Amino acid sequence: MALGDLLFWKTASERNNASRFVATIAHQVALAIPAAREFIEFAINDSCGVFDLSIDTQLAKIILEPLQRLHSTGFNFLACPFVFIIDGLDGCQGKDMQSKLVKSLSATFYCSALRLCILVASRPEIYLQSTFNSVSGDSRLERVALSEEYCPEEDIYQFLKTRSTRSDVNTPLPPTSHLPGHPTDVLHERTWKSSGQFIFASTTVKYIGGDPYELPTRRLDVIRRLQLPRGQEDLPYAELNSLYNHILLNVPDIEKVKQVLGILIIVNTEVEDYLIDSIDKLDSLFFWQPSEAKASLIQLSSIIGCDANGGISILHASLSDFLLDPSRSHQLYLCRGSVLGDCAALGLRHLRQQKLYGDGVSLNPFKIELSMC
Repeated sequence: MALGDLLFWKTASERNNASRFVATIAHQVALAIPAAREFIEFAINDSCGVFDLSIDTQLAKIILEPLQRLHSTGFNFLACPFVFIIDGLDGCQGKDMQSKLVKSLSATFYCSALRLCILVASRPEIYLQSTFNSVSGDSRLERVALSEEYCPEEDIYQFLKTRSTRSDVNTPLPPTSHLPGHPTDVLHERTWKSSGQFIFASTTVKYIGGDPYELPTRRLDVIRRLQLPRGQEDLPYAELNSLYNHILLNVPDIEKVKQVLGILIIVNTEVEDYLIDSIDKLDSLFFWQPSEAKASLIQLSSIIGCDANGGISILHASLSDFLLDPSRSHQLYLCRGSVLGDCAALGLRHLRQQKLYGDGVSLNPFKIELSMC
């Protein structure tokens, strides 16, 4: 039974840091085990300002001690294995903080008599591997690599088979134009092209059904005509590179899209005080008409998310890897120096316009450091 399920997301400002880490777990524990709620509430009320303390202290005071008190009342933790799920740890800001969370979880629950499991999912970043190595003395620690050993092709195949018979797209086209069930050979072909990477399968599904004015069958044919990788050494990125190239190079104004992607991928990582993470902020930054940024991204719904409030985010971390590597993205490559230089120029333009209109009108809401270039 999942006691807590916490998902970090690198490009979401409310989900890319550890400020709510323990509070989120506490909330979900209270929902999963109603009997624990009063102990958690008491711990919070009894420890004034506890959420301003260290992660270790928060875990001990708000999670471990309440569960231990619940256990002392006769609650049977052995009846069902309870699991904390920490997903996308590499999406948390700061390498040190990611490592800190691993160490804190290990230290807090190492000596606990409670039957609790902690599942941490992340890309195998080198600094996280080092962190897990540092706590590997715990015999209860086990690492599982999602490699070919676990036959990811079977899961991808089932996913594609299920999604091939449905459409979640609100489209003005007749229902008969929706994506039909695929022959087995087509499903196997797309499964093979995934190269064991679920992101390819999910991205192609979103791309096929991502434009309400395009026939899904035509988009499927576009994907099937992608070139095959040169050899096994190109996997797992060759097909993903081809897909990203096709999606991006078929938008009406790729240079405008690259401007937006440069802000999301490069500038937002350099300027932490003010994230430019919404349609309105992008329109203001580039002196565009309202919703012009949204129009430029309309065909990229498979890789760029836009919520009801206009907030935008990159759906796949691998897109950043692709665009920042010139050997993979070629003409789509985002040069850090060029992007920051262009952003600094925009900052100067905002400053000049603000001076032109006087101090009473602020047209420069962006804290852009000229030294970045």
